[in-house]
Amino acid sequence: MKSSSRNKLFVWMAFFTAILCSVGFLLQDKLRALFVDYVSSQVSAQATTMANLVNEKISVQLKSLNGISYEVERDNAYVTKVLDAYMGKEEGVSFGILALDGKLVSGDTAVQVTSKDFSGITRSFRGNPAASYCKGKGFLLSTPIYRKRNVRYVLYKLYDEVNAQKHFSSDCYGGRCYTSIRDEYSEVVIGSDNKELAENPVWQGDNFSEIRGKLKNLLNISVAAAVRENVEGKAYFFFMADLELPGLSLVGMVPEDVAAQGVENITALIIWVFGLLLILFIIGFGYIFVSERKAKESDELRHAKYLAEKASTAKSQFLANMSHEIRTPINGILGMDTMLLKECKDPQLKEYAQNIQSAGNTLLSLINDVLDISKIESGKMEIVPVEYNLFSILNDSYNMVAMRARDKSLKLEMKVDPTIPAALFGDEVRIRQVINNLLSNAVKYTGQGGIVFSMDFQRIGGQGPTAVSDQSLINLVISVKDTGMGIREEDKGKLFNSFQRLDMEKNRSVEGTGLGLNLTKHLVELMDGSITVESEYGVGSTFTVVIPQKVKKEIPIGDFGSRYKESVDISTEPVNRFHAPSAHILVVDDVPMNLRVMIGLLKETEIKIDTADNGMEALEKIKRTRYDVIFLDHMMPVMDGIETLAVMKALSENPNVKTPVVMLTANAIVGAKDTYLKEGFTDYLTKPVREESLLAMLLKYLPVSLVERAAPPQKTEDEMLDDHEVSHAAVKPITSAVTNQRDVIRTQVLDTPKAPETASSSNGVGSSRLKALGASGFADISIGLGYCMNDEDFYEEMLQEFCNDVKIDPLNDAMEKGDFENYRVMVHALKSTSLTIGAVDLSSLAKSMEFACKEGRYEFVTKNHNELIQQYSNFLKVLKDILDGRAN
Repeated sequence: MKSSSRNKLFVWMAFFTAILCSVGFLLQDKLRALFVDYVSSQVSAQATTMANLVNEKISVQLKSLNGISYEVERDNAYVTKVLDAYMGKEEGVSFGILALDGKLVSGDTAVQVTSKDFSGITRSFRGNPAASYCKGKGFLLSTPIYRKRNVRYVLYKLYDEVNAQKHFSSDCYGGRCYTSIRDEYSEVVIGSDNKELAENPVWQGDNFSEIRGKLKNLLNISVAAAVRENVEGKAYFFFMADLELPGLSLVGMVPEDVAAQGVENITALIIWVFGLLLILFIIGFGYIFVSERKAKESDELRHAKYLAEKASTAKSQFLANMSHEIRTPINGILGMDTMLLKECKDPQLKEYAQNIQSAGNTLLSLINDVLDISKIESGKMEIVPVEYNLFSILNDSYNMVAMRARDKSLKLEMKVDPTIPAALFGDEVRIRQVINNLLSNAVKYTGQGGIVFSMDFQRIGGQGPTAVSDQSLINLVISVKDTGMGIREEDKGKLFNSFQRLDMEKNRSVEGTGLGLNLTKHLVELMDGSITVESEYGVGSTFTVVIPQKVKKEIPIGDFGSRYKESVDISTEPVNRFHAPSAHILVVDDVPMNLRVMIGLLKETEIKIDTADNGMEALEKIKRTRYDVIFLDHMMPVMDGIETLAVMKALSENPNVKTPVVMLTANAIVGAKDTYLKEGFTDYLTKPVREESLLAMLLKYLPVSLVERAAPPQKTEDEMLDDHEVSHAAVKPITSAVTNQRDVIRTQVLDTPKAPETASSSNGVGSSRLKALGASGFADISIGLGYCMNDEDFYEEMLQEFCNDVKIDPLNDAMEKGDFENYRVMVHALKSTSLTIGAVDLSSLAKSMEFACKEGRYEFVTKNHNELIQQYSNFLKVLKDILDGRAN
């Protein structure tokens, strides 16, 4: 069966090859004919050009003779004098005037000129300018001289044969052709210098007669003609063109290889290409034959590949689904365990709860790592650059690992170069993850001694105060050194493998799956960075990461130890509660939920609060009412906070000229305060607004006479002792990498609220709705409660307000219209409101979309819009079900 198919294929191949060869021969003949026609047309065009040139030369000389004849006609008495003026000026050229009887009236007598020798004289006596030739005497041009209306004389100009050749010969193809001017009898009047072609046998006898006849026939339909003829086995193109003077024509010949230069290889090239196509055709047939056999053999391989891809897809879907399903109950367990820790007074039960919390967090971290690895392997992990505060990352990372280091009696040292720019542009989430993984890994594998975290930077772009911030680049150099067990030289190659743990005998008591370093390496490489390790077995290891980052503002981070101590002091400082029933403030924000937050946070102060949801409404209230403090949101549609303040200051009748105006903004970055102060604001407050920050701001700017201080709550002796121990433990291990502490920035760290220590609610800490929300994994209720004064009732009000103020349709509409400015305003608001209720993931995604709009990266916004809407919609659905009591 196989042999029969093969024979059939060969027969078809031979058949098609024969057809192609036949077509090739026919094509060759056709191409040859087209080639001859093309070259003939080119030679004809060349002949026309040469004929025009000869006509021009003769015309110029005849016009000169006509000028002389005109002078003679004016005054016959000066005939001799006129000729004397021209004679002798040109070598080999003579002039003369003949009378009707043929006698020379005046002129050169050296050469006898008669009408018998030169037929042109007769034509001139008939009133026409003429040219004629006499062998041995030369080439003569003649023109009539009139007296009144009758021809009386003929004026001639005679060129000897040498000078005729010099003045009237023509050339073509760089002298490789032969041209001649011939009379009506086909006698050569003037010929070119190409002796080889001039002496060709074709010009002898009647050999040229047949060719001349063909050319004459072609001249009946065109001004010039050319034909291809073989002479003694060689191909030539012969050409002819009539000149303007009767009886004269331009005749010549050129070899075919000269005339076809530049195109002579086209035919051969086409045939060669055709042959190549024939070869390719044969190869193609062979390939089809082989492919037919291979296709049958590869069916099983393709099927196996399909099954493998299907299995890989199923694995990824399984990992994603199972990770989510596992993470949801774990979040619920951790949420309820947090409540248990807050309510439980029994030390033994509290210890159990702490162990549950630790194990749950470890499990949750592992699941997140598995999800990230799955995303990286499937190519779905994306780097989302935003502007961020470097100190905030370092502060959070230190807080995360300091307690674990203390529990193992390890010294944790932070060496941070105080000159590192604090405001950077990069993927904040992934950089935080890299630092946390390195620190966690160091603590995990270090039994005694300590850990040194170092951060430095190297300039790789524009630098200095004059550098353009968006183009200034640095390499962020992160180093984590530990005194752990170290790594064997032979194990270093396996260090970054997935699910790979080294030295299992010594590390059997260490928790982990071996994913951390593998994930860290992938994340660093996704950010165009590098990671290296130096290790000595039994001594310790040093991991160094280099990540390029863009500098947004050239403001140094300052001394980390001083700033951390200040942040600890601020976070542990008790809230200064007060009453101010006579105070009157205005809060302007386009997001209703933010207004509700402000009202709720200030409920106990009894301050009179007016609200406005846009700049125009605010200006109307500012004109009519004097306020003690005005809080003005930055990002609002139509008229933002900066524009509103500018208009307010320009009002002619303004009772609030001296009223402090505080900017409300979610852009808590280094240098923001200076920017807003330059615009005329008194101060600024970051969103989401925290109670202690808001009350501190009001105490700072409200008139003292309006404030009634509330007595601070008294702490127990045990609580005071705990506060002292926490503060002492947090600050003691920190040292500075640089002894010369310059440009220390004192900035409050308010990015993430601390978990609530108490909760005041009629529902109690164990509210079923909040438990369900925590278990859903969509929100961190501890963060939400932190922004809502640890009041569950107030928190649930904010959740309901979030459900009421849905921006899905406006966001879709702005995306459809390409209105990225309004889109930016809306995701800016979503970033703030979602963080207020603890929806950290949604807030982070909204933040990345806001910064992308701000920087003109609209392709990123368009690409990730559906993901934002999907996450937003899913959260709203879960939240509404929980609030309506439909959640399981």
